Amino acid sequence: MQENISFIHCADLHIDSPFVGLSHLPDKLLQEVKRSTFDALNRLVETAIAKRVDFVLMVGDIFDQTVQSVYAQMQFLKACEMLAKENIMVYVSFGNHDFLNRNLLTFQFPDNVRLFTEEDVQSFIFEKDQKQVATIYGFSYLQRAVMENKTGQYNISSDTPYHIAMLHGSVKQQTEHDVYAPFQLSELTEKNFDYWALGHIHKRQQLKNEPPVVYVGNTQGRSKKETGEKGCYYVELGENGSSLTFCPLQVIRFEDIEVDLKMCTTIQALEVIVDEKIQQIATSFGKSVIRLRFYNYIEEVETWYYEEMITDVIDFINEKMLNFQDWVWIQEVELSKQNHNDKEKLREGDDFLGELLRTFDEEKDFDETVKSVWKHRQARKFLDKLTDEEKAEITTEAENLLIYQLLRKEER
Repeated sequence: MQENISFIHCADLHIDSPFVGLSHLPDKLLQEVKRSTFDALNRLVETAIAKRVDFVLMVGDIFDQTVQSVYAQMQFLKACEMLAKENIMVYVSFGNHDFLNRNLLTFQFPDNVRLFTEEDVQSFIFEKDQKQVATIYGFSYLQRAVMENKTGQYNISSDTPYHIAMLHGSVKQQTEHDVYAPFQLSELTEKNFDYWALGHIHKRQQLKNEPPVVYVGNTQGRSKKETGEKGCYYVELGENGSSLTFCPLQVIRFEDIEVDLKMCTTIQALEVIVDEKIQQIATSFGKSVIRLRFYNYIEEVETWYYEEMITDVIDFINEKMLNFQDWVWIQEVELSKQNHNDKEKLREGDDFLGELLRTFDEEKDFDETVKSVWKHRQARKFLDKLTDEEKAEITTEAENLLIYQLLRKEER
């Protein structure tokens, strides 16, 4: 009879992430946010112990940076030691963020830890009740980028009942993240592995059910791009196949929230509607950093938005939330009707506004245009590198502000 096994699959813990984009938060909240990756690690350990798993797989980017603080290393060692006390094995590979720093190897890890220390695929055999039950395969990044397709190196090397692969990389066609250790899904499924534990992509997704090919996502969201529940999978393998259960670990949740302003005709009414929504979020999600999207609103709301009256409302609500244990912080507000229906007609006009809007369509280097801001001695301390999506958002917002200032404002 084949032995059943259970394990935790986690990845992209990004321990000690600096959360640079949230540096504007009040210090009390900022310290909680910076602590969140460590708290998520503690929840991971608690979950593994409560589930009485056989082992834990950590598939790359355990740390946020390749040179870790001693504090981060000590916290990781403490987590491994707590698992060692419960006889839970830990298999660790390193990714593009924390590519293997040889200094880390000078630490004395407990006997339950197995580190993948090579860029070629290695394997470890897991024993249970003095029986060889599973073989764990994986590799670590020894440099920032691994561009080689590693799937050819994943070959079954033992006769254990189970074979589990750890791979920190991405599907060749994906565009949301940098493509490292690229693979095709078919290249994984044609191998005779029982489970593919993937890392690198922060969005939880199961690419295949049989065998399971799984991105677990990260354990703690770190920005508005990483919304929803974050955590790990509790996996059981047996003669009857596999069973996967998602276990939330996040301490602070990031969310995009839509707010219907259909009944809102005054700025005071808006404050009441937003405040009620915030209370609901606090009850449902706990500590959260959110982005609000207003929809179904009267034209007057645009005036409140561009004249920064809504900013004052948000500041008022955020200040109140500082006194709550389960706080909710409104990071930003958007209007859903950002693209005016007649924007294209305005763009085609022969007047100054039309000419100005057409300049946005010209091929211009965004970075060149704003470089003076990023080079400013004080400003650059608070500015993050922008993604293409963020640059597009800024450009659209600039267009809408111009339309309001040059046209809508005068109409009112």
